[in-house]
Amino acid sequence: KLDLSENDFSLAAVGLGSLSDWLQRKQTNLKELNLFECSINDDGLQALAEGVANHCEELNLYRNGSITATGLSHLSHALQSESCRLQRLYLNGMGIGIGDDGAEALADGLAGNQSLRCLHFDNADTNLPMTPIGWSAFSTVLCDTSNINNTY
Repeated sequence: KLDLSENDFSLAAVGLGSLSDWLQRKQTNLKELNLFECSINDDGLQALAEGVANHCEELNLYRNGSITATGLSHLSHALQSESCRLQRLYLNGMGIGIGDDGAEALADGLAGNQSLRCLHFDNADTNLPMTPIGWSAFSTVLCDTSNINNTY
């Protein structure tokens, strides 16, 4: 477990990239990476996404309110990797909310993902709430009836 909670990474995308590189280079397999309230933005999530998705089972991004659909699309790409190990992802408290674009980005990542078992996020008290369009993106992934094994 690595807990880096409450550090300010708003200007430290390079540092998060170094963490990602370290995870990949050392073939480290973390059970949990806690980045609660670290002011991570889209650039930071882009730098971090691949290393974390492939070498960590649980990622807590709770209360990193600067992450938008752009950052979530980088995470989505990492979720699609065949080597993705991420099982639990916490996106609660994303001040601006993930909105429809963020929901569609996450749903795209879930469509090809074989490891994620729990996705936690909320849509309450946000400036960018999810509409039925965003919820529809998730229902398409969760209700894939082409094969019984694809329905969650």
